[in-house]
Amino acid sequence: MSIDILESQIARFLASEAPEVMSIKGAWGVGKTYAWNKYLVNAKNQKKIALKKYSYVSLFGINSLDDLKFSIFENMVDEQLFGRRPTIESFKNNTEHLLRSLGKKTLPIISSNASIDHYHSIISSLSFLSLEKTIICIDDFERKGNSIDAQDILGLITQLKEQKKCKVILILNDESLSEGSSIDYVRLREKVIDTELRFAPTAEDCVAIALSGGKVADLLGNNIIKLGINNIRIIKKIEKLAALLLPHLKNYEDQVLYQALRTISLLTWCYYGQSGDTPDYNFVVSRNSAFGDLDDEIMLSTQQQVWCAVLRGYDNYSVDEFDLQIARLVENGYVHENSLREEAKLLNEKILAARSEDSFQEAWRKFNGSFDDNDQEVISCLSDSFKHNAKYISPVNLDGTVRLLRYLGKDKLATKIIDLYLEKRKTESELFNLEGSALPGKIKDHEVIEKFKKKYASLSVKRSLQDICDQILAGDSCSDEEEVHMSQATVQEYIGLFKSQKGQKLSQYVDLCLKFRRLGGTTEQQDLISEKSSEALKIIGRESKLNASRVKRFGIKVE
Repeated sequence: MSIDILESQIARFLASEAPEVMSIKGAWGVGKTYAWNKYLVNAKNQKKIALKKYSYVSLFGINSLDDLKFSIFENMVDEQLFGRRPTIESFKNNTEHLLRSLGKKTLPIISSNASIDHYHSIISSLSFLSLEKTIICIDDFERKGNSIDAQDILGLITQLKEQKKCKVILILNDESLSEGSSIDYVRLREKVIDTELRFAPTAEDCVAIALSGGKVADLLGNNIIKLGINNIRIIKKIEKLAALLLPHLKNYEDQVLYQALRTISLLTWCYYGQSGDTPDYNFVVSRNSAFGDLDDEIMLSTQQQVWCAVLRGYDNYSVDEFDLQIARLVENGYVHENSLREEAKLLNEKILAARSEDSFQEAWRKFNGSFDDNDQEVISCLSDSFKHNAKYISPVNLDGTVRLLRYLGKDKLATKIIDLYLEKRKTESELFNLEGSALPGKIKDHEVIEKFKKKYASLSVKRSLQDICDQILAGDSCSDEEEVHMSQATVQEYIGLFKSQKGQKLSQYVDLCLKFRRLGGTTEQQDLISEKSSEALKIIGRESKLNASRVKRFGIKVE
């Protein structure tokens, strides 16, 4: 049944005073209750509800008719609160209305010797007597307590309709009914139920019901429809987890957000889904290659092949390190902020780099792709590419661009682009090292060469050994440039570093400098760092027996 038909049937039901019983049945999570509440509120806002009182009751855990009757009474609200939870104030108003309607003459029928259970039964009965012309929603029929029979509930519903002139909406998952309850429902529904609706919404229906408008909702909706998710509970879970992500991704490119929402939609569905066609969560998060299912060495079961088909239909989905941070949110319910932002930053840089490369290549395609008289267009495109993407353009491509500009008589623009490039990349000292492995002999333009040399010299001012160690410890990694600086330090500088430290810092510096000899397979620079720091510790150890024992804990033996 489409949501349009369901909405029109509920609207008709609410607009009439005539006593009636309507049943809405469907699978778990498709949004039966959610849809009912939404259309109830819509009708209230449009002032199209005939009756003025409403009560919502879940049968979950209810074990007797008395409990059910009293629950209907205590959850009753007037028309201003339709669609909201009952409050203490609303229950107080119901009780006051009941006492006023009973009057003083009724009180003597309640014996002062009555037990608590008997007193509760009397109150339940009296409260039930006060019910009339009320819209009553009885939800979770399949989850009723074991001590109450389905036929008794259906009998009460009939009584509410015929004697109390009520309108009753019964919501149930008929697929989960116990055998006895299912038999009773099928046997009695013709007598009890006036209108029976099966709610089996499509993914498009569920998106229309569950998600409001806006950029994020639209993106989530597209993902949900592509996956065919028709479970509103899962859709609302996706929406909730997406909301936790948004504050952490607002400063990155839109593509980072798109990937995050694409992943949160899929992984939440897999983690919480109950359908046999829903891909296994662990299978999905282990799929780190879009072509893994082509590996002849991996034998996939029939079920796994079905899952792969779903993932291929979802843009051939596979996970990367950023996606795995989203997976942690799905599993734990909260964001690991530092890890997520670190991976988001790396993904953002990849996106910018790819975009910059495309922009730069597009500029060169204008040069290589025709014999058109479009030199100004080529120059403008190259210039704009450097203005926006200098951070991601290699020195070799800078050199080629500068030489082309000079050939076209644009020396001033060539100089401007060189200066812009140096300013944008000013913190990357090794980038300007013309003797580095990536650049020897590849840079031809004389101005690029001279300015690279000056920039490298200005950035290569000797830093203290302690400054370098502090930077490495803060970042938990060591760049090639930092290794070079550490390898150039003298033994005396290592002695000065170690002897200037106290407490935990001392151990951190020593372990950092010695770690390379413990790793194996080290470079020439790493060998030098290990040799010099070891020699410095040996010299310190020879100063006294106490120091000899101190350096021994780092694996250094004084000869």
